[in-house]
Amino acid sequence: MDINIQDLLIFFNSKASTSIAGFLIITISIIAIYSQRKTARQKTSLEFLDKLASNKRLIDSAKFLRDYHFDNDKSIVLIATSNSKKYKELQDQINPIFNYFESISIGVRIGIYDRRIMCLSRKQQIIHTFEYSKPYIEEIRKRLNNRCLFENLEWFSTCLLKPWYYRLTCKITQFFRCRHKEK
Repeated sequence: MDINIQDLLIFFNSKASTSIAGFLIITISIIAIYSQRKTARQKTSLEFLDKLASNKRLIDSAKFLRDYHFDNDKSIVLIATSNSKKYKELQDQINPIFNYFESISIGVRIGIYDRRIMCLSRKQQIIHTFEYSKPYIEEIRKRLNNRCLFENLEWFSTCLLKPWYYRLTCKITQFFRCRHKEK
């Protein structure tokens, strides 16, 4: 049996070029899919952020929370603990901004919204919303015996406060959910 080395080289070169072409096609496809997903996530983020700029109820809720926090004569904990009708109305006034930022936090946590866009657009507002409302949230958690209430807002606010080199910790904790069991 006579094996021609030239035929053998041609055979392997044709197989190698097919493999390289296949590898390049797969690599380019993965990059294209990743880019499309990133663009879609950014577009969705911008659309959701636009809701805050255009929704009067959210704007009023954010202003109310800020003003209430800086007014020394008022207590946000009282809103959470009181059963009076007056305070229930105040609670209804505060809840839209909590729910909005909790939705953003959930979206970032599960990858629907782009974290970078949210940080560039609303970082300080997310941090301040959680800081201003922390006593309120803690009281509501105690009252309802649910320590998972607004946990995503707390997670996102905490991650935004940390320096850039702690982002890995945020990435890891992103996959852990609150495991609350009622007593």
